[in-house]
Amino acid sequence: MALTEKQKQKKAKNKKQKRSTQTKSNSAQLLLDKISPHLENPFYECLMPNNLFEAGIGNILVTRISDKGEVAVASFIVDVYCLGVKKVLFKTMLLPEYEKVFKPGILESHGNYPFAKLKPACALKLITGAVEYAKDLGFNSHKDYHSLKSFFGEQKLGFCWSRYRYGKDKMPSYIKGPNESTSDANKIIVTLEKSCGAGNFHFHL
Repeated sequence: MALTEKQKQKKAKNKKQKRSTQTKSNSAQLLLDKISPHLENPFYECLMPNNLFEAGIGNILVTRISDKGEVAVASFIVDVYCLGVKKVLFKTMLLPEYEKVFKPGILESHGNYPFAKLKPACALKLITGAVEYAKDLGFNSHKDYHSLKSFFGEQKLGFCWSRYRYGKDKMPSYIKGPNESTSDANKIIVTLEKSCGAGNFHFHL
């Protein structure tokens, strides 16, 4: 029996969604495979911008170092006002490159604003808190977030006494990013209207 045009479109859509799911799954597995060999190495340092909760977004760096001086870097771009983890990156490099090239480049991208050191437990608490805050608002974090989160390992990290408050002035606050189109921004605002109600969030386009 010949398919109707509507059935053909539905079949094509399902096929596209299946391919997209498979691609995401492959990407996540590749990242896990890259991270796995470094989990036996101790943490080197965890860093966050001192002005993270004033700027609303910033780069959280979590690093481990091998006995041969190789540094593995897990980078989380975290929006603490609204969207959670927007971007992730995993890289490995030797210690001199990390200290003289990579880390100074990150600081420069933040206007050379000073970074503070965190305990791994606090870095994890900060990141997961932002993700949960965004989820409650109706937003999913970056597709590879869960894979990169495995970089913290399964061992107990101890307790973090720091308290992190998300949003701005006790409300979610969306600030349009340079890589977000007007269409993207409008969708985000519609989602906030559904989850918070009109007038119960800030936005800056």
